[in-house]
Amino acid sequence: MLIRAASLTLGQISDPAFRGVVIKSVLFTLALFVALTVLFYWLVPEVKVFESDWLQWLNSALEVGGSLAFFALLVLTFSATATLIGGIFLDDIASAVETRHYAADPPGRSADFSKTFGVSLRFIGITIVLNVLALPFYVIALLFPPLFACIFYGLNGYLLSREYFELVSLRHKDAKAARQLRKANGLRVFSAGVVIAFLMTIPIVNLFVPILATAFMLHIFKALQGAHSGAQATEIVS
Repeated sequence: MLIRAASLTLGQISDPAFRGVVIKSVLFTLALFVALTVLFYWLVPEVKVFESDWLQWLNSALEVGGSLAFFALLVLTFSATATLIGGIFLDDIASAVETRHYAADPPGRSADFSKTFGVSLRFIGITIVLNVLALPFYVIALLFPPLFACIFYGLNGYLLSREYFELVSLRHKDAKAARQLRKANGLRVFSAGVVIAFLMTIPIVNLFVPILATAFMLHIFKALQGAHSGAQATEIVS
């Protein structure tokens, strides 16, 4: 299922309707992070906590440390920001995917922007809080890289799987039905989230993640929805 979803997603990048959304998403992502970087250096142009000449090195250390902390925060919250961007372009992405691959299915409802925006903002808050709470574990796990990877991809894969699945499924189901479908296929949806979390950590590729992840999760949703409908039909016949 994951391989097929990834193959279908990558195969549609050349689709004109899909490509236009990809370009807009990448430009939006770049503009956002450039703006955040400029804002940071404008708000904190120079650190001068210590006035003594012989303590100037501490000011420099704090300035460098602040910069590193800022960029670490960007990396930490990239997945949340990507989901927000994905929510903005959700209808365009989903429509392109559904038109090409699921034309025979009932079309999805146009997403309520206020609802998708609210889901994305909630996700940003949860992601920041949980990753901050996990920082002590991240620091300890730096001594054991495999453990660090398990914590990072496990936590963020779970968060991403929930939010992307909710975003795409709200076009076809109400929130309760979407939640039930996700819980009934928890491991598969979680595995898809881990794939998305991994892509988030690859430079350049992560610029395309808002679009790729939305399309990828839509294919996962369609596969699970089809399997669920088939199982219900079998039960009725039985």
